[in-house]
Amino acid sequence: MKGKLTLGQKRNHVFSRLKRGDFSRIAESTGYDVSHVSRVLKGESGINETIVNEAYKRFNKRKPVNA
Repeated sequence: MKGKLTLGQKRNHVFSRLKRGDFSRIAESTGYDVSHVSRVLKGESGINETIVNEAYKRFNKRKPVNA
């Protein structure tokens, strides 16, 4: 399926690519608290468009951590 990804798809894509310290970098660039960024990207909190899009923009091209 081609086209735009939903925020949920972006969040899952980014979460598989996160490394140590990435929550802090995203929090710093978006102005949110690190714990809030962590909860949003783990799916424990509602989807925040600003956080998910910033994370996707930064870490989209990375290989998955487990690959």
